[in-house]
Amino acid sequence: MRRTFLLLPLLLAACAGNAVIVQDPARDAGKLNLLAALTIPPGSATLRLQYGHPVARNAVQEQDAFCVFEIDTVSDSPQRVRPDNFRVTRIGHSIENIATLAQPMPMKVGLFGDGRPTFIYYKTLFWLHSERQRGVRVLTCMSNQNMPGVFPFMRHLTLNEIRAALGADFELEVR
Repeated sequence: MRRTFLLLPLLLAACAGNAVIVQDPARDAGKLNLLAALTIPPGSATLRLQYGHPVARNAVQEQDAFCVFEIDTVSDSPQRVRPDNFRVTRIGHSIENIATLAQPMPMKVGLFGDGRPTFIYYKTLFWLHSERQRGVRVLTCMSNQNMPGVFPFMRHLTLNEIRAALGADFELEVR
């Protein structure tokens, strides 16, 4: 019984790759106000935000809260997202062992070669919509929950943790 309890977070993470919608798509689930323009780097469709600032893809401290702002297109030049009031159309949760779905190559992630994941991300997804700016997709906020001593308390980020990761250029309200 004790062994099952210890493995429960890993089993849940292995089974929960798809987002669970927790809001009725017919209703607004909230809003995300972007107060300052964002610049998506060349060759990417995402921008990572942590501690209230944009950070490079390889500079994220994954044990702390961070968010990924995603648009539809990848471009060879920087892309700007203008300040706007985005409607949150859906909110969902997922548990995955990779931070993003776009990986440069398939790789096995494991702890000491035993096949168990070294990263477990409890993700909160906010699907976004704007009449003025097409192509803004989703804001995904997460942290790596697979750290020593944390497994019995693995959880999704709180709204305050998400707001801290986004910083002062964002106002997030959920219903």
